Amino acid sequence: MEFDKSPGFDPAVCPICGKPDQCAMAADPSAKSCWCENPEFPQELLDRVPEHALHQTRICRNCLDRLMIESKGAD
Repeated sequence: MEFDKSPGFDPAVCPICGKPDQCAMAADPSAKSCWCENPEFPQELLDRVPEHALHQTRICRNCLDRLMIESKGAD
């Protein structure tokens, strides 16, 4: 996969909120695991990712947690 290398594009930034994605493995190449390996990212959250960032960035934990809280509140 070819990553976007255009100026201003940062794959370590969440494409939804614009804050660091909090991926331990991206921050430290010697890290063996990260929170972002196992959670299920609901389609509703994936639909919020701009098309140019699809498969180029990681959604941060805060955005995932916020959607889960919003979803529980809607029940």
